[in-house]
Amino acid sequence: MNATDDRTLCYILGADYYVPEREVSSEEISQRAGLLKLGLGAGTLEEATGVRTRRFAADDEHPSTMATVACERLLARLAMDRTRVGALLFAANTMDEAEPITAMRVHESLGLSKTTFVADVRDACNSALKAMILATGLIKSGMVSNVLIAVGERLHDGIYLKGILSKSDLVSRYLAGLTLGDAGAAMLLSAEPSGTCLRVIHQQWEVDSSHRGLARIDAGGTRHLADPERIYFISNAKRLCQVAVEHLPAMVQDVCAKLGWDRTTTGIIPHQVSKGVTRMIATIAGIPLKNLMVTLDKFGNTGAATIPMALALAFENGFTSTFKRILLVGGAAGFSAAILALELISQQAARIVPGDPETEPIG
Repeated sequence: MNATDDRTLCYILGADYYVPEREVSSEEISQRAGLLKLGLGAGTLEEATGVRTRRFAADDEHPSTMATVACERLLARLAMDRTRVGALLFAANTMDEAEPITAMRVHESLGLSKTTFVADVRDACNSALKAMILATGLIKSGMVSNVLIAVGERLHDGIYLKGILSKSDLVSRYLAGLTLGDAGAAMLLSAEPSGTCLRVIHQQWEVDSSHRGLARIDAGGTRHLADPERIYFISNAKRLCQVAVEHLPAMVQDVCAKLGWDRTTTGIIPHQVSKGVTRMIATIAGIPLKNLMVTLDKFGNTGAATIPMALALAFENGFTSTFKRILLVGGAAGFSAAILALELISQQAARIVPGDPETEPIG
């Protein structure tokens, strides 16, 4: 756990995202996965998960290319000079190849400086949150002033669509994978506020690695290097959701208590795997459902892109202005959990120094 050190502040200046053109309905997934042959209706998957549609990348779209589009959009909108980007962190489940790191492709595509610190960050669906924690550390240490976080998730390759043989296999192995979608996202963190932005107030995390077998893709590592039958996302959805419920509501309550935040007026941008578990976590934590920023219905579970994409939409639709105090809440395979507390500020407000007549308002 790590609370914010006020000697140096860190701000999220903005976020952006990219989704592929191809839209895939839950009805199509149900047909391709063989759910109709199991006696399940065409609308069962959508009803059970809350996912109506998700996006699938084209053959020539990869984690680096989707991340690059999102980064290009963000840098252009913020009018950020690329020479000012001190670090680039690529954060995702998926990658273009095992070596070199995918961040190298994004770095080249964006034309960033040769002195940019470049790294990949991987913690399943919490990859972007962990990258934000590391970015905050880089900024607060004074090593760099601006960190660009790039996310590219091409997850549909891991969906098992070869024909699920039983309802038991569906629930204990494949259901969570049927919610996956593809997306790119980007965030820019900085030592200096600009316009209306979010200040990082607090960070907190937990890990319980005894549950690392509950959700996995076995292929790609040295234990199952290139086994074509092990490239699929396997998850005991029911048990993994139980673990998330055991950890996340208590963490939300703890963070709000430490900060003195009223849970009924705090906005929540959660990682989203199904509508049921998202609502359950919020209810147990004492968060009204109207305080949730939900993207699951239109985009599915986009892995590490889920939270930064929802954050970008929150800037666009006024969610950040409505709640002003926001928690990013993530749970990931492992089991890994992380929360970042953010507070909306304006550039003018950020530069107010109590007692300083040059900055403090009168009256």
